[in-house]
Amino acid sequence: SCYRIRYEIEGEPLISILIPTCDHADDLKKCISSIQRLSTYPHYEIIVIENNSVQEETFAYYRELEGEPNVKVIRWEREFNYSAINNFGFQHAAGEYILLLNNDTELIREDDLRQLLGVCQRKDVGIVGARLYYEDDTIQHAGVVLGLGGIAGHIMCRASREDPGYFGRMISVQEISAVTAACMMVKRSAFEEVGGLTEELAVAFNDIDFCMKLRTAG
Repeated sequence: SCYRIRYEIEGEPLISILIPTCDHADDLKKCISSIQRLSTYPHYEIIVIENNSVQEETFAYYRELEGEPNVKVIRWEREFNYSAINNFGFQHAAGEYILLLNNDTELIREDDLRQLLGVCQRKDVGIVGARLYYEDDTIQHAGVVLGLGGIAGHIMCRASREDPGYFGRMISVQEISAVTAACMMVKRSAFEEVGGLTEELAVAFNDIDFCMKLRTAG
């Protein structure tokens, strides 16, 4: 059998949730509303990083968000560069903890933020990822292993969410080579120490590189 530790949160630190987005307003609305509706951890701010949207419904949704006290929309008006966009968002973040989050994700449990934060508060942890599911209840992400697929790859991808994995690997909190930035919590101090994401990696592997930089930094 295996045991799961649920760490008590120390204090009430602010989590800054950075969500880069370009159009797909329905996805963004689903993402943000899931946080607002489900999360039992109230100390967060949401920073939407707008990047070259063109659809009117997107800007209409931004106008709706103007009335939300803990949500703000900032604009990155240059070409798409995932690393640079998140580094830009970080400059506007006030939180002690930073959550990088894709706009096509949803929280599905009310303690998701608490679970991420509890582990991230450990002194020996710089980054925490989450198990992510596709809509058909198969695993999209349960950690990344360096070397898999030639460079780095997701383990157990497309396995059933009910599959416990090899010796319970899929149901255990564990150290892993890297995690995807689709849902990645990092200490602010750690983000600053390594200089954020590497902007030469504009599209792919910037999250893997970021995890490797933090591992090198200890």
